[in-house]
Amino acid sequence: MRSFFAPLLAAFAPLLDAFATNVAAAAGPTPPGFEFLYTVNATLSPGIQIGPGPQGDRQAVPIIGGEFHGPKLNGKVLNLGADWGLTDQYGTFHPDTRYHFQTDDGANIFIRTSGPAQKDGTIHLHCLLETGHPDYYWLNNVVAVGILNGGSGYVVIDVWQLTSPAK
Repeated sequence: MRSFFAPLLAAFAPLLDAFATNVAAAAGPTPPGFEFLYTVNATLSPGIQIGPGPQGDRQAVPIIGGEFHGPKLNGKVLNLGADWGLTDQYGTFHPDTRYHFQTDDGANIFIRTSGPAQKDGTIHLHCLLETGHPDYYWLNNVVAVGILNGGSGYVVIDVWQLTSPAK
């Protein structure tokens, strides 16, 4: 019985391969993945209203401390930074932060984030990390995104790095 089906399967194999290829192409490209980088809990001082300007209503919020934890880096948020956020003409808040991490082993990392507030109260962030420290230099080449949840006097941001699609 097995020998009866073997020639049939061999004859249909190219058609099955072509079908599978067409199905995969119709589904679109394989999406990238995400790898968890860290969670930061940053402490904030009360904001300073700068007021309306040509791009919207700006407020500065000092970032005065906190800590971050992840599988490859851990440490503290230094009292060196602020969010220079802007609320646009439609009422959407857009943070514009620059602040500073120091890892537990003494490396300094500059962080910059921006992105729009969402209707659910979170903020979706683009995250840029910069450092000259050789142990963390790989962070300069990371494309990262974060989800910010705010509280009274603090924010919590979960950050992931974009990874290549599985092959």
